[in-house]
Amino acid sequence: MEKKEYAVSYYGGHVSAWLCVVVAIAGIMFMLLGLGGGTKSMMVALFFALVLGLLLAKDRKAYGEEMLTGLRESMFCVICVAFFMAGLLSALLKSCGLIEAIIWLVAELHINTGFIPVVAFLVCVIISTACGTSTGTVTAVSAVMCPLAGELDINMGLMCGAVISGSIFGDNLAPISDTTIASSQTQGVTVQEAVRTRLPYSLIVGAISAVLYIVIGLSQSSGGRAAIDADPSMAPSLVFLIVPVILILLMARGWGLVSALLLSNALVVALCLILGVVDPVVLFSDDSPISSGMISMANVAIVSCLIVMMIQIPTKSGAMDAFARWIITKCKTIRSAELVAYCMAVFGVIATHSSTNTIIFTGPFVRKLMDDYKEEADHSRSANILDAVACGTNGLIPHGNPALVITGVATGVAGVPASFSFLDFLGYNYHCWGLLIIFLLSILTGIGRKRGK
Repeated sequence: MEKKEYAVSYYGGHVSAWLCVVVAIAGIMFMLLGLGGGTKSMMVALFFALVLGLLLAKDRKAYGEEMLTGLRESMFCVICVAFFMAGLLSALLKSCGLIEAIIWLVAELHINTGFIPVVAFLVCVIISTACGTSTGTVTAVSAVMCPLAGELDINMGLMCGAVISGSIFGDNLAPISDTTIASSQTQGVTVQEAVRTRLPYSLIVGAISAVLYIVIGLSQSSGGRAAIDADPSMAPSLVFLIVPVILILLMARGWGLVSALLLSNALVVALCLILGVVDPVVLFSDDSPISSGMISMANVAIVSCLIVMMIQIPTKSGAMDAFARWIITKCKTIRSAELVAYCMAVFGVIATHSSTNTIIFTGPFVRKLMDDYKEEADHSRSANILDAVACGTNGLIPHGNPALVITGVATGVAGVPASFSFLDFLGYNYHCWGLLIIFLLSILTGIGRKRGK
């Protein structure tokens, strides 16, 4: 067999290529855990890792050219444009008063306080599925539900777990979620196919989580009715729930993700103007949700760009192929290959605190790994494993955005001790644990692996 030629080689060979990756991951962990940084700090770590690659490259001109190769791929372009359009839709749906309208609907029902945790879970399920963001959903809903839990003497850990779990539901399933977009694109399947095949898993885990929140909520409740202050003028905004439904229907009819997002965004803008829920002056200003929504995804897009460049170091030097060949010799069955994908998603999120960037980074390798088992399972399954495990893990780690946001909100509630931490709600993140468990069981038993349309 003719030996494959690679575009770039490094002093130290494949070890140096992987050294750059290790430096990037170690740098990200240090910036996040050691210095308490966020997404922007990941850019710093990735920048210096790319500089290290430049210093170790034998041909620095070729190195620079190959770093741009991944950015020219259609997959990366689709991911970035979809990120911006999804961020725009999320901002518009939040600006139109949809969250307040759902809270108003909950208030009108005057339900028993024992049901409030499951209500919080379901509200977050709806919002996160509509907006496609777990962090945004946690931020918006926790501001209402955490103070409410304190006022009604509801277990704050249970409430936080319910909010995070409901937010992760949509992050894992929504067609406009950045993780859904990234997992489908890196595995070469359509968003429609990815959502369709992961829906049964999400619904099973979601249903079990809802039952647990009801049982635990009622067991800890002292009874009584919840009194929630809500603005009835926001009720008309419930009509915006039709937008994510239309988005899903458009994609089911074969529309591309970007086209469907563009039309959905245009529909939200039209409804905002017709219903008068957003001032036209604000809608067309520099501070418009249109611009702020797209800008909100800029950091994610930049980090994704740097990660794609980083991936070229092991890919264009042959280090990725060498590692894949080694792993393939160890993976004798599809079960072992899927377990590798599972573990890479877990440790990737722990290292980077980002489910999206973990999927973008590990996705190409997982796709290559699963190519040998195309007759046993299509790539939508590997997309679902990556997405569910990454999202579930992100909802459980202390340095993940959901935990950081809700811990800050909860500790600001009167009566909640300053020592309140993620440990207080870790055991109540039922949907997050459920995603990890159901896909581990699916891998071990083979249930759901059979190819089929």
